[in-house]
Amino acid sequence: MQIDVTKLLTNQSSRIYLDSEVNIPKNLLDGSRIDDLKNITLKGDMTLNEDNELVLTANVKGIMVLKDDLTLEPVEYNFDTDIEENLPNNQNFLDITDILWQNILVEIPSKVRSTDEDIYLSGDGWRVISEDRYNEERSKNNNPFGALDELLKTKEDK
Repeated sequence: MQIDVTKLLTNQSSRIYLDSEVNIPKNLLDGSRIDDLKNITLKGDMTLNEDNELVLTANVKGIMVLKDDLTLEPVEYNFDTDIEENLPNNQNFLDITDILWQNILVEIPSKVRSTDEDIYLSGDGWRVISEDRYNEERSKNNNPFGALDELLKTKEDK
């Protein structure tokens, strides 16, 4: 995203307002956990500080499409991040795409799940269970009288 900062550098304006949709190039998505980006908006402004540096203060919102950690199904994740960056003022046009991309990457969650429900996955000799279910099964298996309880239940049923 190119921003013309000529008005700031020539003191024609004290602030440049930013309010637009952002298109992140698809080649940046390669090698990241993000499959797609949707509805990315940038709202903020650019000013000059007392050191004559450009200051970008903005908010970036959008939707990133990620893969579920267990099922690999696409999951839409809403993100909202604030940016405050000091930039050199050695050009009349400033490309902030890399700054936006870096701030979007920071917003990727460490755990991506499509639902909060327990998903039971299993295969040949393995299965995935929740921590609560693991603790429940462990308490049953560590009980030395567990087998006696089963015998008593079968006798009572007869």
